[in-house]
Amino acid sequence: MDGVNPLWKTIKELLDINHTEGLLYCPLSLEHVIETVKKDLQGAIEHDSYFRKLSDGYLLKTDPFLTSQLISSLIRNNKHTVNTFLRMGNPQKIENIYHKINENSEIFDEAITFKTSLVNEIRKASNPRIRAHSSNVLMNAIKQIEIENFKDRLKEYLDKQTIKIRPDTYGEHDFPHWIDQLLYQLTNKHSFKEKQFKQLLNELEKNGFDRIPTLHTKFSLGAYIAVHSKQENTGDHIDLMRISNYLFSCDIFFTDKKRKHEILDLGLDKRYNTKVFSGVKKDLIEVIDLLKTIKTT
Repeated sequence: MDGVNPLWKTIKELLDINHTEGLLYCPLSLEHVIETVKKDLQGAIEHDSYFRKLSDGYLLKTDPFLTSQLISSLIRNNKHTVNTFLRMGNPQKIENIYHKINENSEIFDEAITFKTSLVNEIRKASNPRIRAHSSNVLMNAIKQIEIENFKDRLKEYLDKQTIKIRPDTYGEHDFPHWIDQLLYQLTNKHSFKEKQFKQLLNELEKNGFDRIPTLHTKFSLGAYIAVHSKQENTGDHIDLMRISNYLFSCDIFFTDKKRKHEILDLGLDKRYNTKVFSGVKKDLIEVIDLLKTIKTT
């Protein structure tokens, strides 16, 4: 934003040109708000105003709304459209929610710190060579646990025919259980009946999360981080939210160097045909070349 780095300055100029010509747009995300409010108020206002201009009023959908939509489209064989991933909106100005979002971010940070404290201690004491040797086995096991948890909860719902959103408790804070939220959305927003839920159970038994992009990305990357990372923190989980929700639907995706390596190592960029960049010089030069040659399709 300040134009100190000439490469970033050039990228900003090209973003403005391409946006003005209708060649690209950059939808806003929840994570944009969470991370922008961590700046000083004036800096947050400047960043938010700029990205609102590039967004064309589009907001990226978040869980559970996005994943429930993807599941509904999958089960009903509906094609994906822009409305599958995005919604139009006019979110509150950053100055009006600045303090509240920061308060909620502190709660999120406390919860993540509590959740990861034990596993981080275990990793300190474990042998990294053992983890590396059996990394693929461990990652697949972690992903399979989440699939089985989903299937078990879905079977319970089919049996009892009633849903209650249970809390996940992290320290002093409660959050809605992610599976319960999805089942609630599928029931009340997407009008799923017993037939559709049985089809979903069959899908999970055959393919796991492979055909549900948000869940496939979330638990693939989450398992990778769990096996290969020495420690986890709040920033990791914000990155995980952003990548799992948006990578699969974007043409161009920016993240940091570490996350880019993980995405490429898992082949998620090729799977979803997304060009992934970080802030290193080589990537910035490549982005400039891309933005100079972008065309409408």
